[in-house]
Amino acid sequence: MIAVMLVMAIIAAGCTTTPPGPATPSPTPVQTATLSTRYSQPEEITTTPELVAFVANAAAFAREQGRENAVPAFNDQNGSFVIGNVQVFAIGYDGTLIADSGEPGAVGTNIQNLTDSFGIPLVRNMAETARYGRGYVSYTYPNPSADNASESRIAVVEDIDGTYYIGAGMFASEGEIYPSTRLNTSANPLTVEDLVVYVQDAAAYARAHGRENTLSSFNDPEGRFVRGELVIMAFDYNGTNLAAPPYSPELTNYHINLINYQDPDGVETIRGMRDLARGGGGFLYTVAKIKANGKTIFVPKIDYAEPVDNEWWIFSGIIVPEYTRAGTGNMAGIQIRNLTRENLYQRVNEAVAFAHTNGKEKTFKEINDPKGRFVTGDLFIWASSRDGVLLADPFWKSGIGENHWEYADQYGMKVTQAGVQAMENGTGFSRALFPDTAMNGTENIEKLIYMKAVDDIWWIGSGIYGIRVE
Repeated sequence: MIAVMLVMAIIAAGCTTTPPGPATPSPTPVQTATLSTRYSQPEEITTTPELVAFVANAAAFAREQGRENAVPAFNDQNGSFVIGNVQVFAIGYDGTLIADSGEPGAVGTNIQNLTDSFGIPLVRNMAETARYGRGYVSYTYPNPSADNASESRIAVVEDIDGTYYIGAGMFASEGEIYPSTRLNTSANPLTVEDLVVYVQDAAAYARAHGRENTLSSFNDPEGRFVRGELVIMAFDYNGTNLAAPPYSPELTNYHINLINYQDPDGVETIRGMRDLARGGGGFLYTVAKIKANGKTIFVPKIDYAEPVDNEWWIFSGIIVPEYTRAGTGNMAGIQIRNLTRENLYQRVNEAVAFAHTNGKEKTFKEINDPKGRFVTGDLFIWASSRDGVLLADPFWKSGIGENHWEYADQYGMKVTQAGVQAMENGTGFSRALFPDTAMNGTENIEKLIYMKAVDDIWWIGSGIYGIRVE
């Protein structure tokens, strides 16, 4: 279950293992020799396992037939590599679009620097993922079936011969791009302490029994490490999956790399936890997508990651204890989000543009004004230095001038460090539990944060409160 994957924050927490070194392991070889003879093409593609199988079959075809035969086949709008709105594309590692029957006018152009509506370098992310073999890449893209409105999308990409890769994607309106609906919400509620003990026990078991035997145990849906809501996910340091029972076996079967997989709000999940594991371990917030009472609810989760050794790491997660009832559809007393990720992104970028034009002093004055241009209810801007000193905030005046680099919530998640990591290494989006200071709140609430650098010295951030319900 990819649900168990979704989380974001930085903390060194309770690990005695020596953190892994900077060396990156070699990519896991992709096994595809007989895929083309086993593949049965569906009438439509609506799930990520179907998308993976479609791309894997196309990749096997490309290797068997060679580039000179594969490219024309991929460019054929009426060919077998088009299923409904899903078609195979091919891109050279230099960024040249080699094949795309859905956008034939773009074939031959260089799209290396193409970004999505949130500034994410989607082609560069595809190339990074493909070099590891095969994997998921999340981004937004104009949907021709929805008046070209930008919509969340997931692509499966796969390397062919080291010179180019292929892929195919689907929109959220076409299928399940956040495959996490099989969350076990019937399990008994667990504490964060339960989570940590469980992961640490699994890591100790792995060190004692070796990688091969341990992964067999982790991947056994009936094994000792499947305990209700708790399951172990295992990855190498490239972000390629090694264990994923019992919810998403295709991750392990197809050696899916998830370094550029994002949750529904653009938070990079595996990259964030991979970096935690490299630092010795820690917590990360994310969400699990469930369906209850006719609605889709993105339930806050907390995951804990820990290294096994220099080659691989593990994690598991639970619903944040304060939000356990939301996992069954009970929203009583839970704040629901009334703003969007787009609102958040736009507000921060407006403030960054203002700072570039007007300089620090004028920007701080505007940010500190509770009735200024950058405050709309509980959507407001703050500013901080790169080392964590709060420079301006309209509602937390007592915190201005203090260093919040080590600030941690009740579970030990370091909010500032998580945001800086997301800004520097990922999409800029992170999650936290934090009081709604604009409303004089004291209770920690689910919060989506977006941060962006103004320059090398300081950055601007904002956040939206509440959980997402559709």
